[in-house]
Amino acid sequence: MRATMGWEGMTGHLYLSGTHEQSNGECKKYVFTQGRKIKAVYGNYSSLLALCDGWDFEWLSTEIHGLTKSLNDVKIHQLAFGKSHTIALSLDGHLFVWGDAQYGQLGLGGTITTKDHPSRLSQLDHIVFSSVACGGYHTAALSNSGGLYTWGRNFEGQLGHSSVIAPACVNEKLNGVFHRPKHVAAFLNEKCKQVACGDKFTVVLTVPGEIYSFGEGQSGQLGTGRCTKVFQPKLTLASDAPDDIFVEIACGWAHTLAITRAGRLYSWGFNQYGQLGVGDTKTRFLPQQVTPCMPVMHVSAGGNYSAAITREGRLLTWGNACHGKLAHAANADTSPVPAPTLVESLKDMYVQSVACSWNNILIFAPTWVNSIYVFITNDTIKLAMRQGVSCVLPKFSVTGEFAVEVAMNGKHFTTNGTPFEVFVAPTITHISHQEIRFDQTPPVHLTLTGDKPKAHDRPLIKWIPLNPQFAPIQVAGAYGRYERRNLIFQVQEKPTSVEVTPSKENQEVDPSDDHIAKFSIVFAPPAFNPTPSELVPCHLQVSFNGQDFDLVQLQGAPSPQIVYFHNATITRCTPNSMPLNDKALTVAIHVNQMFDIGALVCKATYREPHTENAPWHRVATANLSILSVKLDDQIIVCTVPAWSEWAVHTIVPEGDQFDSEDNTCQKMADANSSSTPSTFPFDLESFQAQVLVSVNGGATFLPPIGGSNVLHGYSHGTLTDVSPSSGPITGGTVVSMGASHLGFDTDDALVSVEYDGDLQTVPSFVRQAVESAHSIVTFQVPSFVPVDHDDNIATAVQPAMAFNPATIRLALSGTSFGESTVPFEFYRTTFIASSICVWNPHIRSIEPQLAAPGTMLTLTGSYLKSAQWMKCKVEKADGSFSAQVEAEYREDKAGPCYKVELQQLGAIADGELRFYVALNGQQYVTSDFAKFNYVDQPEVPLGKDDKRKQH
Repeated sequence: MRATMGWEGMTGHLYLSGTHEQSNGECKKYVFTQGRKIKAVYGNYSSLLALCDGWDFEWLSTEIHGLTKSLNDVKIHQLAFGKSHTIALSLDGHLFVWGDAQYGQLGLGGTITTKDHPSRLSQLDHIVFSSVACGGYHTAALSNSGGLYTWGRNFEGQLGHSSVIAPACVNEKLNGVFHRPKHVAAFLNEKCKQVACGDKFTVVLTVPGEIYSFGEGQSGQLGTGRCTKVFQPKLTLASDAPDDIFVEIACGWAHTLAITRAGRLYSWGFNQYGQLGVGDTKTRFLPQQVTPCMPVMHVSAGGNYSAAITREGRLLTWGNACHGKLAHAANADTSPVPAPTLVESLKDMYVQSVACSWNNILIFAPTWVNSIYVFITNDTIKLAMRQGVSCVLPKFSVTGEFAVEVAMNGKHFTTNGTPFEVFVAPTITHISHQEIRFDQTPPVHLTLTGDKPKAHDRPLIKWIPLNPQFAPIQVAGAYGRYERRNLIFQVQEKPTSVEVTPSKENQEVDPSDDHIAKFSIVFAPPAFNPTPSELVPCHLQVSFNGQDFDLVQLQGAPSPQIVYFHNATITRCTPNSMPLNDKALTVAIHVNQMFDIGALVCKATYREPHTENAPWHRVATANLSILSVKLDDQIIVCTVPAWSEWAVHTIVPEGDQFDSEDNTCQKMADANSSSTPSTFPFDLESFQAQVLVSVNGGATFLPPIGGSNVLHGYSHGTLTDVSPSSGPITGGTVVSMGASHLGFDTDDALVSVEYDGDLQTVPSFVRQAVESAHSIVTFQVPSFVPVDHDDNIATAVQPAMAFNPATIRLALSGTSFGESTVPFEFYRTTFIASSICVWNPHIRSIEPQLAAPGTMLTLTGSYLKSAQWMKCKVEKADGSFSAQVEAEYREDKAGPCYKVELQQLGAIADGELRFYVALNGQQYVTSDFAKFNYVDQPEVPLGKDDKRKQH
């Protein structure tokens, strides 16, 4: 990369890293140019050079013997290197070339194959050139008027000279090599600002900020999508904002870099070594912005690596790290570096320019005096370092403004008297926000005591996320006057917001001494994009000089201040209901992204609905005492006081229509209050209160997700029915139950099932029934040990079918059971050898054994019966087929039986089928005898015996 530094150059230091003997893989100072002025640095392929003291060549690669002498007094101020040729631009705009000319890259004509010494391109004497560039075997030059000239190899289209209508194969033959410079016709009406060349492609930046490319494109280096060769300039990238156009480009072997006026960096092309800086090694065929990246001022590329200089003069490198050419460390890993990375050894230097050859990087850092602003106290001595000049500051006994002057030669000091300030660090006593929601941007105030620094008008604040996956964010602050704030927090009608109003009685004031000088810093919170899905705690750092940052720690605090960024919401209250039995309730409030800054406040409120005849309304509130905070589980456990302990207030609206002299509205409200109960819950059968949680002492309250913060008040009602109303005593039946007081959904209900002195509770939930306006309770019946009574003992002929019914009760809140009950009947199981073997009923025979569509099956056995929810099915033993069937219960002369008329089941059902029955419609049972063979399409009609068996 070229970067000129004045007519003769600037004093400073060259740094080298790579295979050069002065480096050996380390970033080292190049000692042979010390004391000389550096004008520019250049590099590409195997060549590396610095222009010193105006026009002298300092080769850091193999020098061509006698080259300087052959140029006589020509003042060369720019060079470009190809794989085996060089082009130089003189101060008066003429071109000089030397090296290999196999593909016409010297532009001297077809008879010239090589030139050992510089030759002037006399064919273009009438044109004044401003810049030059070289690819592997082609050359490009820009004239002062913005015209582009190219020559050399063109088999891949890198010169931009071709027939628009001819195919690629014809262009390769007719336009494969140009031995003389030729103007690129595509830019006849377009002024070019810069040209850069890769190995076999060319990229052009126009004055309006548009980027064009042409040549080989199979590695994406053209940025126009997947292609092999492009023979005509094609638009790659246009500026998306008129005030942020593209201003510089650079090319490596097969990749391209571009930056905008605002410092945004884009890249595309070959990426095997991470040279695009996008964080991976995947080739990009279209331009992609490199993010995150500091604003960039200059870019350079060489081979398969890249370099950039930020606006602060810091050097970033990335890509192929072999030979130490990225200058990261002496023993650095040689694996690819896929993202722009700061060169740590030069982090305190201001880098002016950089040049990249294939195996070495050359860096120039000028020596100059920058603005110095050093923080120092009366008892501290610090080392001030800026741009490679360091000094030990004396011990100061007074604060104030001093001057810095430097003598680079030890004798002659600068006379500009660069100021810096010595001050005592202010003390931070208060911060306005300890938590901020992601969707809010309130101004944050720091209150400080002491003298405000004067040298810098705007302090800097750095937000440091404690989670390393988020990058620090720096914002500028503003100084302000300290104002004593008298605050009282008053809850507004909406529970998610808070009104702050002045008050004389209840004050929250800064406790520090009023006689101490105070000021404030106001700054904005960071914007996280995209919005994180988790809690983001941040430290703060403040800088009064724009350079040195100190952690924010309030006066007297044991640790640095943390500000939490969050989207905390109430997700659930467990339980979400409370019976009207005048007892306190323990409730667990679930909060996502929960944190505790010592200011948790939990409340509950109920607001009476407005009516047309009564503009006033009553509000009941209660403070919830916090029993425990479980941060890992994100739960706050609180006690809700009994309803009668809630405070009740009558709210009379303000307005002109109610401000009459006789206070009519107030009298009506008082009369209404005297005619209705003044204690909560006002004779209500059911209602909805809201649970409120604040993490900042009541200033604001967390929003709920849906109705997750609703606390339902209810009266115990009547249980109506259960479906099914019977099931096996071993449990497992899923039961739906109706009740008169199911006015809300809940997952916290409990059901108690009591059978013969054994009481068990099971969880249940309330939801609205499908295709119904009514809600139901759903639960699963537990298992019990069967108990036989004397009046229900099984006989050898017919064992007893049922047990005494169980009793079911409901507690919607999970704590308080109502008095209403419903019965539930258990099935008997058959006992053989003191063990449960089958469920009732028990099928012992099926006739006929061979069945087809239309066949009437007769099933006999023990304990057969009918039930409202009974279901039957036939199924193959391996489960490959199953179908529901209708079974009719009959009392025949031979005894109870089921009649099943088979429908057409399809050929998939052919074979042995088993019959299953579930009296409760859920838990199917079968037996070894409950099976028959099914033929969907019998070859012969059933015989007479079979037909008789059907009837």
